[in-house]
Amino acid sequence: MGRKLGVSTIMSETKYDPNVLPLSCSWIYPRVSRAKKIYKILVICAHPDDPVLLSGGLTLKLTQRGHKVKWLSVTNGNMGHQTLGPIELAAVELQEAKAASSSLGAEYETLNVDDGWIWVNRENTEKMVRAIRTYDPDLIITHRPYDYHRDHRYTSQLVMDASYMLIVPHYCPEVPISPSRKHPIICYSYDHFKKPILFEANVLLDVTDVYDKKADAISMHKSQLFEWLPWTMSMEDTIPPDYDEKTKLELVEMLVIWHYSGLISDYRKLWRKGYPNKKVLKGEAFEICEYGRQPTKEDLIFLFPDAYVPSKKELKEVLSK
Repeated sequence: MGRKLGVSTIMSETKYDPNVLPLSCSWIYPRVSRAKKIYKILVICAHPDDPVLLSGGLTLKLTQRGHKVKWLSVTNGNMGHQTLGPIELAAVELQEAKAASSSLGAEYETLNVDDGWIWVNRENTEKMVRAIRTYDPDLIITHRPYDYHRDHRYTSQLVMDASYMLIVPHYCPEVPISPSRKHPIICYSYDHFKKPILFEANVLLDVTDVYDKKADAISMHKSQLFEWLPWTMSMEDTIPPDYDEKTKLELVEMLVIWHYSGLISDYRKLWRKGYPNKKVLKGEAFEICEYGRQPTKEDLIFLFPDAYVPSKKELKEVLSK
């Protein structure tokens, strides 16, 4: 018999991840069942440079799969510089945050509260409710309420205070409640503070494969990473004015190690169990907040692609040591 035209006699051995949408266009892939649901994730942080550090890897993994991610900073970051004035710095930080978010496929917005002036009051609570209702996310990621910076702690409190009011129709009625009346799932991003309460890693996410892109996005916050943070540590004289690539990577690495080294070491046993065939060098982790909708394990698997969700027993064993 002759060979049929257009039919290859050799089967390709290439394997594809059906969850990854290279063009970020879910409608191109109608046969992918998981692509039928496009999730919306809102990362709510205090300052313009916070979202990329806390969730840059997750952001990229989500947007690669066609999901929508928005970074929302409560402040405009207008106080964090030794020489730039508040008005000039706010404009600089806005451009840096937009560039960083865009590089990972996310949107960026700020509530434009002055840096250092986040208070848990009526005005800011209403701002938070309006912002969350307008975006209507499936998942919110924010700071833990035990972080080192008061802006971080109060941002977390504002998210929790806003959580129930999201479905109260006569509260901020100018922005209607979601037709579904469902609360979003709320998760805290990792921090290394142990008092008064240890962080509980309900979700462990290996971001080694996307770390280079996350690091590039972090380095786009030039005013903070290469100017402000070195100045606060009396290290400004050690940073060359041209910010060569080697210095950039070293500074990013210092920041990431400072924030995440405990996550890798404290949960080493779970990293090995969750990723048995690879060495996790860079990770992110998230803790389920008791406010908001409580997720199922299936929710977490969809919302945190490639993540490991340890059992309560596994976490208890780690945290009790």
